[in-house]
Amino acid sequence: MKRTTLLLLVLLQTGMTGALWAQNREYFPFFQQEWFFGNLPGAATEAMGRADVAVGGSVSSMFYNPAGIGTIDSWEATFSTSAPYYVLRESDYFFAGYAKRLSEKLVAGLTWNHFAVGPTNFTVQIDGVDYPMDKPATTVLALTAAYEPLDRLQVGVSGNLFVWKLFDDVSRSAAPLLDVGALYAIQESENSRLQAGFGLTNASFSQITFSSPANTSSTSAFPVIARMGLSYQRKGNVRIPGLDPQPVRWLATAEFTDVLNSPYRTGLNAGSEVVLAEMLALRLGFHTRTEDDGGFANNRARISDVTYGFGLILPLDKLGVDRLPARLHVDYTSLENPPAIFSGPRLPNKRMFAFRLIGSSSR
Repeated sequence: MKRTTLLLLVLLQTGMTGALWAQNREYFPFFQQEWFFGNLPGAATEAMGRADVAVGGSVSSMFYNPAGIGTIDSWEATFSTSAPYYVLRESDYFFAGYAKRLSEKLVAGLTWNHFAVGPTNFTVQIDGVDYPMDKPATTVLALTAAYEPLDRLQVGVSGNLFVWKLFDDVSRSAAPLLDVGALYAIQESENSRLQAGFGLTNASFSQITFSSPANTSSTSAFPVIARMGLSYQRKGNVRIPGLDPQPVRWLATAEFTDVLNSPYRTGLNAGSEVVLAEMLALRLGFHTRTEDDGGFANNRARISDVTYGFGLILPLDKLGVDRLPARLHVDYTSLENPPAIFSGPRLPNKRMFAFRLIGSSSR
């Protein structure tokens, strides 16, 4: 914990002074990068190696590819939370959103994403003076729309308002940013679908300016993240002794990610999901990415990890909730943080829960 706190202080001080990392490396301040790279709104995506750009079909898809909500059939409400967040024992992460099909070709959604740490004993030194950061927080509101201009092609755009609260006695800082994406069904049949997806986070190349208690200000660029990938889904039936044939769905996806305004965090994500009898989902994934080792031999220049999780699907209308023709998806994953240094242990678990209420198809 002491080592982690020291790391956080170094990262925060780097961001507040507006300096670049050692040897002129690009760097994004800690509480900013946690929203872009650390906190993922979907437990299912986290379990599938963080790959989602070519999957779509859920509210959380807009985080990776705004066009992903275009394949929602009717409506969806979702909520997810993660606590503790690795070694940050005093932390809260919440994601909530709603999306609805407005017409045959148009789907719109609204999301709220919030990450807060504290109360903490973090301080940032500016001009030789230590300033406390009691409970820094990042909140992002996003309005997303996905449209189908051509058959099997979805295009999407998200308008985000990024709000940063670092110091108790300093006003919040805010900045808008724009995400865009596309999702195309290359091959589609009754039992299978092959999709290609592309997403660009911060296509507006936005920056944020924030102030300190020392009456100084700094400007930080948001990362510009490109994602592109493929997914394949197939439906069938499986024979179980003593039972009628049960439906089974299998999904595999892989994507490449690159931070366009940084030489680091280039990576590959891949994942798979099997859904049995429309009730149980099993997930497995892998992700790897380059990291800035800061020029120290003990730091890892690449981080890789295996991910996993599961989900339950409850058809509410078939369970006696006749007034709510919807399915409730409950997803869970519990993962340890891969070490960033060669001699370091895997840090305590991050447990994530997600709840998705999906309305019956209106098409």
